Amino acid sequence: MTQLPDRPLFADRSLLLWAIIGDVVVLVGMTVFGFLTHSTLDETWRLFVTTLGVLVAWAAIAPWFDTFSDTTLKRPSAVWKVALAWTIAAPFAAFLRGWILGVGISATFVLVLIATNGPALVAWRAGLAAYLGRK
Repeated sequence: MTQLPDRPLFADRSLLLWAIIGDVVVLVGMTVFGFLTHSTLDETWRLFVTTLGVLVAWAAIAPWFDTFSDTTLKRPSAVWKVALAWTIAAPFAAFLRGWILGVGISATFVLVLIATNGPALVAWRAGLAAYLGRK
C-alpha cells in the first residue's frame, strides 16, 4: 500500500491564495505585454483565448511539479520546479490556444512563451520565496 507524504501537497490556504494571485497577475500581465509589443491589443478574442490557454495550462501542470507546496513556496532554491513546470505548460498553452482559435501551433510561439513567461514566473516566485524564507 502506498503511503502518503508527510507534507501537504498545497501550502496553507492564505499562502496558496497569494501564490495563485501572483501567478495569475504575472501570466496575464505577460500576455497583455506580448499583445502590446505586437500592437494587437485590440484583438480581444485572441487576447482572451491566449490568456485562457496560459492560465488553464498552468493550473493543470503546475501542481504536478509541487509548485504550490510550502517547501517550494518558501525556498528560493526550489524555484527550479516553477521553471520546469512552465517548460511543460507552455506547449500545452499553445495547443489550447491553437485548438480554440483553429490555427496551427507555432514552435516559435512556444519558445517565446517559455523564454518570456518562464523567467517572469521564476522571478516572481523567487522573490516570494525569499520574502517568505526570511519570515
